[in-house]
Amino acid sequence: MSQTNDKPASNTGFGGKLRSARTSRGYSLDAAAGELNILKRHVQAMEEENFDALPQFAFARGFVVNYAKFLELDADEFAREFESIYPEGKRTKRVEDIKAPLAPMGTIERGRGGMRFNPWLIAGVIALVIFGFVLLKIISSAVGKSDETNPTTQTQVLSPSEQAQGAAVGASGSALNLGTNDGEPTTQAVAGQGVIDIWSKGDVNIKITDKNDNVLMQGLQSRGGYQLKGETPFTVEIDNPAQVDLNFNQRPIRLGEHTQNGKATLTLQ
Repeated sequence: MSQTNDKPASNTGFGGKLRSARTSRGYSLDAAAGELNILKRHVQAMEEENFDALPQFAFARGFVVNYAKFLELDADEFAREFESIYPEGKRTKRVEDIKAPLAPMGTIERGRGGMRFNPWLIAGVIALVIFGFVLLKIISSAVGKSDETNPTTQTQVLSPSEQAQGAAVGASGSALNLGTNDGEPTTQAVAGQGVIDIWSKGDVNIKITDKNDNVLMQGLQSRGGYQLKGETPFTVEIDNPAQVDLNFNQRPIRLGEHTQNGKATLTLQ
């Protein structure tokens, strides 16, 4: 029997019998390959008994058995004939080791190196993870600083009696912690009267007196918002004025213009 593509097998061999059965049933090579789920060249190699074009012995025998069954021929007879003429040197397994015909299958080609990892891709992924972590830290830090710079405060409005108590506290504390108001201050200045709104971003020493030298605020003031009112003019002294925002009669006062040696001193009227 021939083992090359340019010399077809005779009709008396198993290959010729397969070809005759296929053509008599009206199947083309493409149609037969599609029904068997194998490559067209493998169907042609079986019909030409071209063993060099077939996969290793176990797979090739399975192809022949399934091809014979597809054409409604005696699969055992074709298997024995295939085994009898298959070149001994090409066999990798004995026939006795094959317990059942193999299912139809195609040929999968793989690279010799197997799966390869691209070092540049791995380095890029690591760099991306590090960049994301650093970016998250920067954003978290910026949000934290924003919260410190723009604290949410509630303005505490002091009544005249509370302001009097504040004057009595002296340097040890402030009466500003005695009363609170959850809303924005609504007190409007009247003739001879003034309203001071203070927002402290931290603990700051503040002293404020009115026209009659009554002490409206004195001592270390804690972080928060406060409101004072009394007779103008007011005398204001603030240590570390950068930590304080001050409005007089709803008009913002630039403490930096009145600051010298880290202390703001000004008169409001």
